[in-house]
Amino acid sequence: MERLRNPYSGLGQYCLQLGQAFAANPAANEQGIVALVPQDWVGKFGNRVQYKVVQPWHKWFGMSVPAKVWHCMHQDSAYLPTNRKTSVVYTIHDLNFLERLDYSETKKQRKLNRMQRKINHAAGLIYISDFVREQVHARLKVPVQLKEEVIYNGGGHPEESALVPQKTVSINKPFLFSIGIHPKKNLHVLMPLLEKFPQYEWVIAGPDSRDYQSVIQEEAKKWGVAERIHFCGPVGESEKWAYYQSCEALLFPSLSEGFGLPVVEAMAMGKPVFLSTKCSLPEIGGSEAYYFPEFDSETLCKVFEQGMHDFKNDPEKRERLKAWAAQFSWKAAASQYLDFYKALSKS
Repeated sequence: MERLRNPYSGLGQYCLQLGQAFAANPAANEQGIVALVPQDWVGKFGNRVQYKVVQPWHKWFGMSVPAKVWHCMHQDSAYLPTNRKTSVVYTIHDLNFLERLDYSETKKQRKLNRMQRKINHAAGLIYISDFVREQVHARLKVPVQLKEEVIYNGGGHPEESALVPQKTVSINKPFLFSIGIHPKKNLHVLMPLLEKFPQYEWVIAGPDSRDYQSVIQEEAKKWGVAERIHFCGPVGESEKWAYYQSCEALLFPSLSEGFGLPVVEAMAMGKPVFLSTKCSLPEIGGSEAYYFPEFDSETLCKVFEQGMHDFKNDPEKRERLKAWAAQFSWKAAASQYLDFYKALSKS
């Protein structure tokens, strides 16, 4: 769980949420789970798990931990056990690097080759969506004897944040919400929508990755909507849930996602979500989400207008959104992971 060094990142949240779910599961103690964490995270998951501090040099020299199963919580992890008899499992979150325009084909192939070497020596693979599994099988060779499973990420639920005071949100007008500032999030295409519906402000949360905020701002200026866009930077759990509680809808037209956690989080609050039809999003959003099949001005505005009308005039929509989100549970994910570890430890 070395990615806990940045708990606000996607992988940091994955480690945090799964760690908390392990801590609540008695089987974690029975199976002798050891969390490999940064120094300041020792003890944060209670006493149902043990702890070992991850140091920077461990990525070069390995870690000596007596374990039957070693779980690399993301495919790029450089932290491995010194004991070669230990069964290594990788969770593969995405192959997003294949979509990067700033990567040459040579670099992409080099990364694929590196991942293939890991798969060749792995005992098991876990995917966070069927979409990711299909991507891996299309681009890489997975040995037939390898144990594989799709285990969906969980999502937050209203009962976990019911006491968050909505007044922590400083926007006094109806606003739309997005989280994640990265070129793949594709947010800059939504300016026509903001222009056509002047009753909405737009709040965008998250750290700025690759100076994408400036791209959004430049596009907003062209459309005359820059004053209605608010960047709030990285947000903690309470603040994040306050934005979900108070927003009118989630805008998430991403081009490349292995899962798409904000989709589940917003739906868990009974909020309408507007997504692209790309990558894993149709799988995660299901039939209750609204989709932009294209990003031209007419399509964006038509989908949004019809979606908001449908949401406001369907008295059961909010509860259906919550019910759909409820199937994505960190508690269920933790149990599946523990079962996966147990099966490998006996093989």
